[in-house]
Amino acid sequence: MKKWQPMFMDPEFKETVWGGTRLLGIFAKKIPSAHTGESWEVSAHENGQSKIKNGFLEGKTLLEAVSEYPTEILGYTGARETGGKFPLLIKLIDASDDLSIQVHPNNEQALLLEGPTGRGKTEMWYIVDAEPDAQLIYGLKKDMTPSAFQEAIETGALEDYVNYVPVKKGDTFFIPAGTLHAIGAGIVLAEIQQSSDTTYRVYDYGRVGLDGNPRQLHVEKALQVTNLTSSKGNEYSNIDEGVVCDYFQVYRRNLRGIQEIAVSLDHFQIVLILEGSGKIDGMPFKKGDAILLPAAGETVGLEGRAVYLQIL
Repeated sequence: MKKWQPMFMDPEFKETVWGGTRLLGIFAKKIPSAHTGESWEVSAHENGQSKIKNGFLEGKTLLEAVSEYPTEILGYTGARETGGKFPLLIKLIDASDDLSIQVHPNNEQALLLEGPTGRGKTEMWYIVDAEPDAQLIYGLKKDMTPSAFQEAIETGALEDYVNYVPVKKGDTFFIPAGTLHAIGAGIVLAEIQQSSDTTYRVYDYGRVGLDGNPRQLHVEKALQVTNLTSSKGNEYSNIDEGVVCDYFQVYRRNLRGIQEIAVSLDHFQIVLILEGSGKIDGMPFKKGDAILLPAAGETVGLEGRAVYLQIL
């Protein structure tokens, strides 16, 4: 048996004021409550760590495994470029209610605003499921000045300026740091992002959290990082051509029978099963599984019928 097998991940769940139960209904996830908003499927972030379900590292967190075997898991290039830290965070998100309107800083801004541990956050969304009238917020309808943007926030008029975008299953959105955004009610999506939990809430509809207290806003920081140029016409991405940026590459693949994935010694890959079932290197997988392919220089075999995201 090969030492470095595909690693099935056990997620950490996050309860949120806007969460629901569809991660159970769609993916059969063992959610902790009826307010489950996020499933951190592949994560070595200190705020939520997934665990390895199989192989000789079974039971270890991904952070522990990468700390012990940085080159074997991340790859030669991956370990060198990241300083031995796992660079991505893969989530499934269930928005039963609207999320706050928010923005993330880039790497340089995060260091300036959060200090040495600050990390930027560029991300992408793949729509897994959406109710018929579901929509999300992607940037602004038209260019705004900093003063006009601040006034819209302070007067509660921001909803009049944001860019609402209708969504359906399979739609894909690339969200560079600095892009104002919000997931709307009735959407379940997969999120691929830098390993960062730095979020600046701009507007939250006057809601309180699950603890009954008003949710914190971060307006001053948001004013420093938000891109105030209109996003009209630049919302959708083509997942079949691939979403490619400095931090990740993501492609949608259709499995119909037998396929192979070549995993180099330079970089790991991740397979996120969106639909169907089958086997990977002889091990059964099902819808909702997140599988980390360590950089072992091996060719991984898949068989079955499935749709998955291939993440590099």
